Amino acid sequence: MTFTSLASSSRGNCYVASDGETAILLECGISFRRIKKELGFDLSTIRGCLVSHEHKDHAKSVMDMIKSGIEVFASEGTAEALDCALITPVEAGAQFRVGSLEIMPFRTWHDAKEPLGFLIYSRQDGERLVFATDTVNLGHTFPGVNLLALEANYDKDILDRCERMPEKVRHRVTNSHMEIQSLCRYLRTLDLSACRVLYLLHLSNAASSEGRFIERVRQVVPQHVRVIVCEE
Repeated sequence: MTFTSLASSSRGNCYVASDGETAILLECGISFRRIKKELGFDLSTIRGCLVSHEHKDHAKSVMDMIKSGIEVFASEGTAEALDCALITPVEAGAQFRVGSLEIMPFRTWHDAKEPLGFLIYSRQDGERLVFATDTVNLGHTFPGVNLLALEANYDKDILDRCERMPEKVRHRVTNSHMEIQSLCRYLRTLDLSACRVLYLLHLSNAASSEGRFIERVRQVVPQHVRVIVCEE
């Protein structure tokens, strides 16, 4: 299975997962025009779009997706927040299929109506991808995972030095996003013997450090795991 980042930041998020037979979008938080451009103006291979929650940087192009004939999957809470009855509702713990991909949604923790992460299993190549962004923590261990795409939003030490950041924004960040040390503690609980790549998502423009994050993560994952930061 492959995982490709089209955009990953607070300005917008969009990713592609594919097993060679079925390709899906994860998030559509950038303009529809940019999505089409990134995909070579060919959406014919995209079988669906999974949306984690309703915030604009993850769901901006939901209606454009639907109008183009791409089925959008999200929780009922997300569909209600977006006021869109055309979204196909899914729920945590209820598996569904898109082409050759078996998808298991799971609960995440964010300041949204009903946010979800997704465990994606390919019937084509047998690999498993875990996708979770915009969550303050995670409560599942995902045995046998091959690819991890997880939020690494901010560093507490850097955030503390952001003197110009309004206290309201600071409070929201710390209560709804994954801090790098929290991610490292979580990674220590996982069996990563089968994991090939760890993608770090949604780094804060103001309170992150790409090099520092890679260094910290490499200290807690096996040497065979590639660590890749998904940039804007």
